[in-house]
Amino acid sequence: MSKSLKGAVRSAVLRLLDPLVKWLLAAGIGVGDFVTLVKLAYVRAAREQGRESGAELARPNASRIALVTGLTRVEVANILAGEHPERPHDLGRRQRAERVLSGWWNDSTFQDSRGEPAVLPVRGSGRSFAALVDKYVGGNWRVRTILEELLRVKAVRRMPDGRLKALSRTYATVRWDPEGVVAFGEHVAELCATLLHNLNFPERSYAVRRVLSLRLNPRYVPMLRRDLEQQVAVLADSVDHTLNDPAHSVRRKATPPEAAALGLTVFVFEPQATEETAYENDERATPVAVSGRHRERVRGLKERDAARGRS
Repeated sequence: MSKSLKGAVRSAVLRLLDPLVKWLLAAGIGVGDFVTLVKLAYVRAAREQGRESGAELARPNASRIALVTGLTRVEVANILAGEHPERPHDLGRRQRAERVLSGWWNDSTFQDSRGEPAVLPVRGSGRSFAALVDKYVGGNWRVRTILEELLRVKAVRRMPDGRLKALSRTYATVRWDPEGVVAFGEHVAELCATLLHNLNFPERSYAVRRVLSLRLNPRYVPMLRRDLEQQVAVLADSVDHTLNDPAHSVRRKATPPEAAALGLTVFVFEPQATEETAYENDERATPVAVSGRHRERVRGLKERDAARGRS
């Protein structure tokens, strides 16, 4: 890797770490805990790399992992010996709840005459929440557990007559609780994995589209943000209906490679423009009417850059 490319990677990593470290600080995770997690992630990545290349067919090679990661062989051996899988119920519970909600919103068996999720009794001989859980998750014993979770995150509401009404298409949004933190990790991991795939395989890259304006009048930002969020909601509902159409799905108990996964994530972002960004924008953009304060700021930035060039 060239020196310039490695410098670009370091810069990109630092930019990625800025919001991540703010999140870690808010969660009370110090640099010592973070370094421990980074070492674990390096060992996992090196082990996976070895499996893909055929260097490790039976068990992890601690010497090779130490060589490529820069860790000592003792550190690698300790990490491999003490590594434990993530608690399966964290991700599994969310996935089960998501499947139930998806079936409720997309399966005509559990919809009303308008194509909306029907208000369901908890149990019953016909159409019910228990039947929904049994169809999309399996196991009648899971009904109470999944229902409690959906009620807790307010994806479902219990009506006065005891029946259940679906309120949301998704189970866990990003918030400060265990499920929200799991969702946070999933969202970031999926985005990074997609971008890494596109770097490695540009000829068969996934769709990634970024649209940004740095010259908006601040008074219009709330209105435009609201419009974007409404458009995202419409798009997400349409994609959810298409991806989770029962006609496109395999049977409930199917596992890879018979069952595949495909998804879409869309998010609205509002970066904080720096002085340098604003200055670069003014240099590139079509001239527009700007305030006297803005002109003074841009002039000051130009003078500062000129002084740096002379020194």
